[in-house]
Amino acid sequence: MNVKLARIKAGLTQKELAALIGLSNVTIVKIEKGNYDSLTRATMIKIAKALNSDVQTLFFSEEE
Repeated sequence: MNVKLARIKAGLTQKELAALIGLSNVTIVKIEKGNYDSLTRATMIKIAKALNSDVQTLFFSEEE
């Protein structure tokens, strides 16, 4: 699963997810597209918690 699928499954918009974790929705768009090179571990953890998932599944799993 990836961030976009997990976000949709959680019923959140990009803007809502961004607000939950203190990022801009533009940053969420970049993360979902894989175009965000400076993604920190702390940010990955925040996203995973907000989406009731884990970092490994969201960011390092090839399975969708």
